[in-house]
Amino acid sequence: MIGSRETEELIERYCIGDLSAEELRIFEQWLENDSALVEAVDQHRKVIAAFTVIEERTSLKEKLNLIHDEMETEAFSFKAPLKVVKKEASGIKGFYQRHRVISIAAAVTVFAVSGTLLTGALTGLFSTKQQSAYQALRLEVEKLKRNQRAIINGINEAKENPEEAVEERGFIGTGMALNTDGFILTSSHVVKGARKIYISNDKFDQLKVEVIHTDELLDIAVLNVTEEGFKSFGDMPYNLKKGAADPGERVFTLGYPRQDVVYNEGSVSSVTGFEGDTTAYQISIPVNPGNSGGPLFDNQGNLVGVISGRNIGAEGAAFAVQSKYILDDLLKNVKESTSHVSHKNLKGLDRPTQIKKLKDFVFMVKVFN
Repeated sequence: MIGSRETEELIERYCIGDLSAEELRIFEQWLENDSALVEAVDQHRKVIAAFTVIEERTSLKEKLNLIHDEMETEAFSFKAPLKVVKKEASGIKGFYQRHRVISIAAAVTVFAVSGTLLTGALTGLFSTKQQSAYQALRLEVEKLKRNQRAIINGINEAKENPEEAVEERGFIGTGMALNTDGFILTSSHVVKGARKIYISNDKFDQLKVEVIHTDELLDIAVLNVTEEGFKSFGDMPYNLKKGAADPGERVFTLGYPRQDVVYNEGSVSSVTGFEGDTTAYQISIPVNPGNSGGPLFDNQGNLVGVISGRNIGAEGAAFAVQSKYILDDLLKNVKESTSHVSHKNLKGLDRPTQIKKLKDFVFMVKVFN
């Protein structure tokens, strides 16, 4: 975990070049898959640079003080006739006074700049700590299981491409059908660095998909089914909500923090997300790694948001990207994904019935990279 003592020690050793070859290899692999670690390393390097500047400037100040002391001693121990002493002392004194003004200004600059750098560095550290309170929720797994058909396909692919025969580690998230034609909405951090992506649920055993759009600022991605023989997800009973949800409004989510779909419910706590993000909601729903990209529904079963992360410092505080911003992004960039308009809704149905109708359109997103 970023922020633990062991991780901080590893970051420090990495920055000063103290890792063994094997440790360096493992650490650089971790860097490739963890944006929070990249940010932590960058912040650590900035702190080191700040303290290096402070040390250099402090050393300069000490050298200037030493020069002053030597000049002062020389001025008061100079042996010469009275007139000469007065004249020379005056010259030295003038020089000393002028130099002293410059040195004082330099010293003030040293402390001012050092203070600014140190404050900035420490602010960066506090900012990193604050940022580490936000946790994205894709689930990292050492090995992802494939069904028999995918295994056979994998064997055939391995024969054609031997270098791709070894399956690497993967991630699990959640996705939601955007329309009947095979478009899926999920979080961009779930599919980041993906080599292959599959979706699955109880109705659709496993479908191969590809990324066709990402927006890292909103943290959303759109996938499209490329599986041969796929026709349609079927008639969908919901739409993306165009308006905003209200504080206190009851909401629920479906997701894949484990192998089967998991239901959780709560309410909208705030119409802004982490650190006042106006494109997200804060919701009082317990979520876990694997929930990223999962749908957030209102009581009528309309999609009002997409789960993106949680505050690890506050129990039950999660965040979801608001549907109105998602809809705006899709209308600009992936118009065909919004072509579906449902004439049905789940208003008035009890929650088990709503879940039964929705779960066929919620998918586990399995990412191999």
